[in-house]
Amino acid sequence: MNTKAPAALGQWMTPRWGALAIVERHYSRLASTDLVIEPTCGDGAFLAAIPADVPAIGVEIDPALADQARTRTGRKVITGDFRTVAIPDRPTHLIGNLPFVATTIEGILRCAFELLPNEGTAGFILPAYALQTSSVVIRYASRWNLAVELLPRTLFGRLSKPLVFAMFTKAAERRVMVGLALFEESFDIERMPKPVRETLERGTGSVWLAVVDRVLRDLNGEAGLDAIYGSIAPRRPTQNQYWRAKVRQVLQQPQHFTRTGPARYARRIAA
Repeated sequence: MNTKAPAALGQWMTPRWGALAIVERHYSRLASTDLVIEPTCGDGAFLAAIPADVPAIGVEIDPALADQARTRTGRKVITGDFRTVAIPDRPTHLIGNLPFVATTIEGILRCAFELLPNEGTAGFILPAYALQTSSVVIRYASRWNLAVELLPRTLFGRLSKPLVFAMFTKAAERRVMVGLALFEESFDIERMPKPVRETLERGTGSVWLAVVDRVLRDLNGEAGLDAIYGSIAPRRPTQNQYWRAKVRQVLQQPQHFTRTGPARYARRIAA
C-alpha cells in the first residue's frame, strides 16, 4: 500500500469550486457525444464537475482514491496508471490536475496525443515550471496548439510555486501558442553559432545589424542571402524562423548594405 502523502508524490487535490470553474470556463461546449477522461483523477474533482449528461471516466493509480472518486461521483473509475492501462473508448477530451512530476506530465501528454482525435483537447493544471524552458515548450508545440493562463497558487493551500492551466489541442494545421512569449526566439538563439549568440546576448546598439555585418565580413564582404542565412541558422530551427525576417530587415538599410544582385548583398561599412 502507498503510505506517502499525496503532496510527496506531486499530487495536489483540486478544490471542487476550482474544478467546476475550469470546466465552465474551458469546456462549456461539452455534449453527450463527447467522452471526457480525467487521467489522474484523485478523489474525482473534475469528474464531479463535468455535466451529468456528458460521458466521463476517471483513471487513478491509487486504489483508495479511485474508490473515493467512484463513491463521490458515481462515474466509472479505472484503477491503474493512465500511461499503461487499457482505455475502453477513445476520448474527445482530457481534463485534470496532473502530478507535479516532469516525467509523469511528459508520459501522460504522449498518451493523450495518441488517444485524442484531431481538435481533441487535453486541459491540465500544471506547475508553471513545467513550461518554463524553450526546449520543452517547443517540443510540445511541435505536436499541439498551446494556450496557457496563470492560476493562483493559493488554489492549493500549501503550494509555494506558480500554477497554470494549459490547454493542449491536437491540431493537424500549423501550431499556435497563446500566453507564451519568446519561446521560439529563445529556442533558436540558444542554438545559433556561438559568435552570433554572443553578439545577440551581449552586443551593444543594433545587435542584429552587428550580426549581419559580422557574417558578411566573414564572407569576404559580399554574399547571397542563402549564405548569410546559413551562417546564422540555428541547429533545429523552429517553424517560425523570425530571425530570417530580422536579417532581411537589416539588409534593407542602404546606409549599411547595398544590393549587388538578386538576393545578394555587400557591406557598405568600412573595414
